Amino acid sequence: MADVSRRSLLAAAAAGLAGVPALANAAFPAAVSTSGGTFTSPPPASAPDMFPADLGGYLDGAPTSFSLRNARILVGDGSELTGGIRVEGGKIVEIGPGVTVGTDLGGATIFPGFFDGGSGLGLWEIDLESATHDESEGSDGAVPAVRVEDSYNPLSELIPVARRQGVLGGLVMPSGGLVGGQAAWMRFAGSRVAEATMLSGAGVVVNFGHADTGDRANQASSRMGLVWKLRELLDANAPPEPPDPKARKPKKGEEPEPEVLTRTQKAWRAVRSGELRVILAADRADDIVAALALAAEYQLKAVLAGCAEGSLVARELADSGTTVLLGPVTTQPSGWDTLHARYENAALLHAAGVPIVLRAGDPHNLRELPTEAVVAVAAGLPYGAAIRAACGFHAARVWDLPIGALVAGRAATFVVAQGDPIEPRTRMSRAFYDGRELSLRSRQSRLLDRFRTLE
Repeated sequence: MADVSRRSLLAAAAAGLAGVPALANAAFPAAVSTSGGTFTSPPPASAPDMFPADLGGYLDGAPTSFSLRNARILVGDGSELTGGIRVEGGKIVEIGPGVTVGTDLGGATIFPGFFDGGSGLGLWEIDLESATHDESEGSDGAVPAVRVEDSYNPLSELIPVARRQGVLGGLVMPSGGLVGGQAAWMRFAGSRVAEATMLSGAGVVVNFGHADTGDRANQASSRMGLVWKLRELLDANAPPEPPDPKARKPKKGEEPEPEVLTRTQKAWRAVRSGELRVILAADRADDIVAALALAAEYQLKAVLAGCAEGSLVARELADSGTTVLLGPVTTQPSGWDTLHARYENAALLHAAGVPIVLRAGDPHNLRELPTEAVVAVAAGLPYGAAIRAACGFHAARVWDLPIGALVAGRAATFVVAQGDPIEPRTRMSRAFYDGRELSLRSRQSRLLDRFRTLE
């Protein structure tokens, strides 16, 4: 048999694709530049970092005051600028056409970075190795006081892979059970959990749907039992009534003993009082409606997650004013909870007025978040809305986070892309978090450089 190289096989495959017309979509801006390259040309070698990277991905010794010019700027709120960005002491002090000094980016794109709306990144590493799974606490079906920060691994090899594609942070969520625990917003940088935590206690995750029924304690075996169990838990943990101002004040020595609460009771009390948000995960249309009804009944501060069939109840979602952590957009009818899933889901929800935050879902494919955005655009979501949804603009408004938009006075968190950031072939060249530059190397890129030439 002739010695056939991998490169010759790629060349043969490319020849077979010759003449296939490229697809165009009017939803994209008229001038969208992408990085060069062909099917057969190998990616260039990773440029060496000018400064060594620490374990958390920050480049040691990189300046926190600098200027970048000659760029297309996606602000993050749906608007665009041309010009540059000036950073001093890690903060943005000027952005736009007035910045004419500094490093010439040659027309590259500056954008706020992508922020995922919900995954288990940092909670599990290898699919088939149970010792690396810490995303679900299986001892009880309702664990509202469990916190993902207590399992989060800031040195996960999956984090640099996501960061390399411009994903700088996201909502990390527990999974499984009726009440899985508390989510947290994490920055995908830093070698310690405290350094990586952007916002602790972002919300208690409550799972709707038949997949989250079972035989554990505080777990139901049907959808109606699920909602019944949630009502029981919420009723049993109502916050105490405020004191009656007309009641007789107790005399000295008559004060009752202070109430002693468990961590679980404290968490439920915080949910009932509105101090702690709930993240209601539901995909099927009737589960979404049931989640909205429960939130309204108990006046819970809620966001929705998943919503694969959200387009069927877009009006109810819009009327509730609830933000949706949507996705993956590429979810298809693959189970009983997603029979009506469709690629146009994001576009239809946006048209109804529902604020959306895109999520890739799978921590091993969080680098696909820009692909989720580009699929949504191809299915009708306006380009500016896709940038808002992928960069966490609406998440920033819900949780009061300093992400999602490039604003003077805010910490310099952004990415430089060699083309349009949601185009699959675009490569990210630089990334910054709070003005500190990040390495874009990963275990995958290091292996690619090492074994680039195969004989």
